[in-house]
Amino acid sequence: MKKFLSEVLRKFAVSIVSTILFAVVFFFLVGGIISSLMESPKPEVRASSFLVLDLTMNLTERPGGLTFEDVAEQALTEEVKPMQAHLLEVLDALRKAKNDPKIAGILVEGSFQPQDYGCGYSTIREMIDGLDEFKNSGKPVIGFCHSPSQLDYLVYSACDELYMDPSGTLLLNGLASQDLFLGDTLKKYGVGVQVVRTGRYKGAVEPFTSSGYSAENREQIQRLLELRWEDYLGFIAEHRDISADELNSSLVGNYLFEPEKALDSGLVDGVLSHDQMIDLIIERGALNHEGDWFEEVALIDYLDRPQPGEALKGPESHFQIPEIAVIYVEGVLVDGGVDDGSMVGGKQVVQRIRKAWNDGQCKAIVLRVNSPGGSVSGSDAILNEIKRARKEGVPVVVSMGAVAASGGYWIATDCDLLLAHEQTITGSIGVFGLLPNFEDLSSRFGASFDAVKTHPSADLLGVTRPKSEEEMRVLQTHVESLYQKFVNLVAKGRGLDAQTVQQHAEGRVWMGKDAHELGLVQELGGLYDAIDRAAELAGLKEPYEVIEMPEVSTPMDDFVEMLDGQAKVSLSPRLSILEKVAGLSALAEANDLLKSLDDPRRTYSWLSWYRGSFGFK
Repeated sequence: MKKFLSEVLRKFAVSIVSTILFAVVFFFLVGGIISSLMESPKPEVRASSFLVLDLTMNLTERPGGLTFEDVAEQALTEEVKPMQAHLLEVLDALRKAKNDPKIAGILVEGSFQPQDYGCGYSTIREMIDGLDEFKNSGKPVIGFCHSPSQLDYLVYSACDELYMDPSGTLLLNGLASQDLFLGDTLKKYGVGVQVVRTGRYKGAVEPFTSSGYSAENREQIQRLLELRWEDYLGFIAEHRDISADELNSSLVGNYLFEPEKALDSGLVDGVLSHDQMIDLIIERGALNHEGDWFEEVALIDYLDRPQPGEALKGPESHFQIPEIAVIYVEGVLVDGGVDDGSMVGGKQVVQRIRKAWNDGQCKAIVLRVNSPGGSVSGSDAILNEIKRARKEGVPVVVSMGAVAASGGYWIATDCDLLLAHEQTITGSIGVFGLLPNFEDLSSRFGASFDAVKTHPSADLLGVTRPKSEEEMRVLQTHVESLYQKFVNLVAKGRGLDAQTVQQHAEGRVWMGKDAHELGLVQELGGLYDAIDRAAELAGLKEPYEVIEMPEVSTPMDDFVEMLDGQAKVSLSPRLSILEKVAGLSALAEANDLLKSLDDPRRTYSWLSWYRGSFGFK
């Protein structure tokens, strides 16, 4: 017994000492991370520097930055997460560089790393508009590519000079849209799915009920891809001074370009090795102090981001002197408070809009939307708060990014002004209800459900049984009433009669240019245009301050929030290439799809087949 107690006490002592040592090591580690973050001032911009625009990033609408979670994940997995930059800060940096006498030019390199709803086509087009504005300074934009994707080449084609690595290739093989269909899978595993919907083109339910696209859905997706490809080739042809028709016809069977072939076709201006490219930039700029490189400043160091510790009050302690609030809605609209670039909660957006209009210093709101829609409940909550802001005398301008469809269009129906890019994907005026049940799946494992209820349909929205024909009729009527509400909102907001809107509805998706011609969008323009128009509506004169909600995250601020119990850290491992080949990425995509279905009434206005880089992934 004495020996037993001695052993227990020994192990207890070891556990205590181990815990103390772990705590000491942990706090030293965290202290080291924080110290390194606090002691990393931005490098000085020297004369004749080239601003390096490295495309190796996820270009988003909403501010993201580097969070404490990112730092921890990189430390644990040794995987470096691509930089996340958002459009407005990149445009501001390009405008600053245009007027900066120390910046001699811009070097474009790297390859986009799209994630979630980042790297949208129209978002990248707006970034290129910023490059074109920079060119007006007379400073050069020089590109150096190895094997750019088609999305990368959109930016490279706009460079004044474009050089390709001798070992690189350029693939221009057209656009495609691919979706995951779970209809047969759900049947196989005994998951029943019942659907109520409106509109011939409302194909959002197809991933859950079918094994492929319907004829109507295929028709509209094909049309969107053709319009995008036409715009893409037209843009390249204009900037590379070649014929769009000749380029398109030549790509039918001749779409892989090695460097010399790309040079002969006018797609690049020269073929240079990396060291030759460095020598060229040194000639255009200056040799650095070490004598081994050109004077440069990386985009991440040139962005006007808060330094760690500058915003310790929290990510939304705004409105001391700001006058225009840019509020971001990026990702699938859900019902709660999440906002991670993949999903955004109606509750979260409502809180930001309310914070804006309730502050006396905020004179106008720009709602920047990059969302394929989602929960009707979440969408309607945002719309009601927009109405409240306008009622309180704060003008609201909606600026559509890469996509603002279904619920993303719903929230734009009541505003002072609605702008979209020519290549924004919008419309999709329709509603559907998705009602899964697991009765068959459960029975296969010997499980069964039973219920005690006061009314035959008390468990109508549960997932334990299929719905009766009468219940489906009730739900169909509900969906049709929501659809009619959607149509009426559009008609009132856009000054159209309901019958006209009905002709453009039925879940049909439109490009921004077509939507503008149909009256579904009031003006064509980008984010800068929306901010300018908001200032006009509010009667503001320059200078005025623009603040963003949410703000850019910094690791230090996230860490302080975590200590306060406000932040949640969830380290989810990335899939390896082997796991992707094995099909786990498809399962992860299916899981994300199902997580988005959280509407309390199981009703959605959602463009489920849209992906962030539509056509290019």
